[in-house]
Amino acid sequence: MAMDQLLMQLEINTHGPGFTRLNEQLNQRIHDCGLSKGVVHLTCLHTSCSLTINENADPRVLEDLAAWMNAVVPQDGSGPSGPDGNRRRYLHDDEGDDDMPAHIRTALTTQTMSLSVDSGRLLLGTWQAVYLWEHRSSPHRRRVACHLIGDMANDFSERSQLSAAARSTTAALMARRNGTRLNDVVQARHVPEAWAQDGGVDTELDLLIDRLHDISDPSQ
Repeated sequence: MAMDQLLMQLEINTHGPGFTRLNEQLNQRIHDCGLSKGVVHLTCLHTSCSLTINENADPRVLEDLAAWMNAVVPQDGSGPSGPDGNRRRYLHDDEGDDDMPAHIRTALTTQTMSLSVDSGRLLLGTWQAVYLWEHRSSPHRRRVACHLIGDMANDFSERSQLSAAARSTTAALMARRNGTRLNDVVQARHVPEAWAQDGGVDTELDLLIDRLHDISDPSQ
């Protein structure tokens, strides 16, 4: 028997380095789709933040985790000491001193996890929470792919099919409307003798406009 599936994304605004709890967002998505029993697979779509399951009660646990990571992978732009005892700067520092350290921190943690769902909620221990761990020093907008698999409410499956059909119809109408607008713009801006204004030389822009005019001209 085939199981229902739904693929969506969570968007999380971080406030710099630290932890953002995801339990509530995930349980809300599970509730919305009517998933009673199954699996939620998460994939963090970035290389400078990660996912973790850890203590949800005492905030000092998260503070100690952050302190440990700062000690192991400092964000000062330099790596571990070499044979000569000196630390050299990372080669990859395009976005600042925290750039390469964030990638290393991500490699030391995890970007994917699969979680069981039971009775319409994440199956977690009493003191467990799912966190997005931001490794950059400034705020970012992060995305996490959320793949739900299992038994979902029938009415949700029907709504999803109707919604997909509606999106397809809307996209077709938008493409048609935008295509008409683009044709109108090209027709309005087309100057047949533009080459003469450029000293008798067809520039790449002139040739491009001429080509677009030919394509968009309804009489062609």
